[in-house]
Amino acid sequence: MDNLLDYESIEIYLGDRLRRSDNLDIHADHFFPVTLLDKLFHYSEAVNGTERDGSNRSLHRNFHGHDFDRWIDNIVARTQLQLLDDENNRDQVALLDIDAMSMGDSGVVTVVLPDETSYTLVGPDGRELSARSLNDLEIRLDLSRMFSRPPVDSDSEPYMGFGQLAHIVRVVCDKSGIDVTKVDQHDLSGRIFEHFKNELLPLIPSLWNDMEHVMHYAEPLLIQKQ
Repeated sequence: MDNLLDYESIEIYLGDRLRRSDNLDIHADHFFPVTLLDKLFHYSEAVNGTERDGSNRSLHRNFHGHDFDRWIDNIVARTQLQLLDDENNRDQVALLDIDAMSMGDSGVVTVVLPDETSYTLVGPDGRELSARSLNDLEIRLDLSRMFSRPPVDSDSEPYMGFGQLAHIVRVVCDKSGIDVTKVDQHDLSGRIFEHFKNELLPLIPSLWNDMEHVMHYAEPLLIQKQ
């Protein structure tokens, strides 16, 4: 098979891409400041001397008992793949349960399960996805169920941590005249982090609680890059 990739390679690549899937729009139904969260949790580890390995992954959990890298890995592992067999029967498996994936010049993505059976990767509509490399794929996180109630820009449980982040984003944007939908959101995350990182550290327990809700309610799906 062409470009045969094992699970570990896929997990690392899609995890890195997920870390860049920011949505700082507080008016959206899926406010997801993942870059800011990434920076903040790793900063808390640095402040408290968390040791990291050669791949920059924490060797033990930080002082709050939270592991952002493991959280990202778990979302990637739970990501659902829509599959089609040779008889046009559809199936669905978690990314964690595959053995390998291959992509060739044709753009057809083949998924191999541990029992060596092969399937074609398709989208939610059942049509074959076209991908010549992992760069053509991404994880879509449907957070609409999580944020349908209460509104994210509030102090309501269980989203107090995200609510505080949303409040800061709103204040920064209002005072600076920034339209969050028209700026580089990674750059904005970096600016907010540099100005508020120490003030945000005490929010980590409530942010982790919110992230656990993301883990419970989000429906990660592997799709063709938009």
